[in-house]
Amino acid sequence: MKIHTRVASAAATMLAVAALATACSSDGGSTTTAPSAPASSDAAAAAGAVSTSSSPTLGTIIVNEAGRTLYAFDKDTTSPPMSNCYADCAAKWPAVPATTDVKGIDPSLLGSVTRKDGTKQLTIKNHPVYLFAGDQAAGDIKGQAVKGVWHALTPQGTEIKTPKV
Repeated sequence: MKIHTRVASAAATMLAVAALATACSSDGGSTTTAPSAPASSDAAAAAGAVSTSSSPTLGTIIVNEAGRTLYAFDKDTTSPPMSNCYADCAAKWPAVPATTDVKGIDPSLLGSVTRKDGTKQLTIKNHPVYLFAGDQAAGDIKGQAVKGVWHALTPQGTEIKTPKV
């Protein structure tokens, strides 16, 4: 009986030490303007890297690691940043998960917004950013100016207001 008690006590101690080590390893006291990585591994894999690319018709734009164009939605707000794309809209325009793996964009322009489901969405210059389901390959810009409210972004976070191409 004493052996079982010692084993249970040792196991409980090991769990407590592991929990304490995990809690101590996080940077609970610091804050940054850059967004934190998504909590789930699926969301983290979906976030990937964000960088810039040259579009023959739009100039330098922001893309994800697969080269797919990122868009801003005119019906979102930027002060404060808030997404207004849910349900059917989000099926066609999936939110880009927040990431800190960003190249070619001023870090001070990066942030995130919490969506209704609790996930973090990347913002660039306070614009929540999205992919377009109709863009299938790197370099596609089929979402540009759809319904006059979807626009690719420059690395400075400015919406490109050129007509649909």
